[in-house]
Amino acid sequence: MKNLYVLLIGVLLLASCASNSNNEDAEQSVTELKVMTWNIWGKLNLEPKYSINGKTARKRVIEIIKESKADIITMTETYGSAKDIAEALGFHYYTPAADANLTIFSRYPLASSGNLENISSFSFIQALVNLPNNKQVKVFNIWLTSGGRHIVAIKDEKLSDEDFNKGDENRHKHLHELLNHNDFKNSMLAKNEVPVIVAGDFNCVSHLDYTTDTKKKGLNYSRVLDCQTSKAMAKAGFTDSYRYMHPDVTEKTLGHTWTTVGLGYTYKSGEGFVPVEKNPRPQYQDPYARIDFIYCAGNGIKPVDSRTILHHSSNQERSFPEFPSDHGAVISTFSIH
Repeated sequence: MKNLYVLLIGVLLLASCASNSNNEDAEQSVTELKVMTWNIWGKLNLEPKYSINGKTARKRVIEIIKESKADIITMTETYGSAKDIAEALGFHYYTPAADANLTIFSRYPLASSGNLENISSFSFIQALVNLPNNKQVKVFNIWLTSGGRHIVAIKDEKLSDEDFNKGDENRHKHLHELLNHNDFKNSMLAKNEVPVIVAGDFNCVSHLDYTTDTKKKGLNYSRVLDCQTSKAMAKAGFTDSYRYMHPDVTEKTLGHTWTTVGLGYTYKSGEGFVPVEKNPRPQYQDPYARIDFIYCAGNGIKPVDSRTILHHSSNQERSFPEFPSDHGAVISTFSIH
């Protein structure tokens, strides 16, 4: 009887150890990944006149990225900053050329990276990232054309919702260069094994932000928009990480990323943004729209947090010019499992 009792205790101990081991394995199989997308307005970052207190705009970009603790950054308008930023961060990176528009930075090694055949690397690049615990994620960095009807027209009360929607047909067509590409299609076929992230500057808004509900609340210029690009992303199987985390659109969750330049500045050709004499120190007060997105697809990826970054630590009262871009950054945290 005594031997049976000892045997029973041993079995229970082994079961307990196995259970703890399984729990530890489960915890180790989940990777938290922070992804940022940011249009840094490259021409600004290369202009010495935008230095503040001895810090260049590029230096402030690097500080913001470091403070965010982003693991992967899809950057637009890098224009000559990629190497310096990568070295400052100690990150791996891919950019098509030293002065290219798009760059993908990664804390983790890139298993592969490059352009997509027969479509412009100014608008689309890709990288396969090796994550801890033998996981991988496929990242596409994209920029959709700003040509045609400009986003600022969203404030034009004379422009109907229908006509505003028509103004994004060129961006919808541009997006399908990616969605119809064989490399992209193959990535989507494997999305449940290797999650897919598409992030960048879309230069257009989302149908999720312009609804009958937001109109009742008097938000987003009281427009109801049938945005083709965001609907195409949803149809392709993607989740808008920011709106997933903030499904109720309120003043606090608008998520506007353009523009960070307040009413106290005006744009002059050849000079950039210059202060308006009557209000040379404005607060961040004139955002237009959410046009920068981080989308994800696949059973093994889930957004757990998302926010916008609109200030540099030196000034929390206004964005530009301490914040070194006309676009706010978006950072989303994902669980990868």
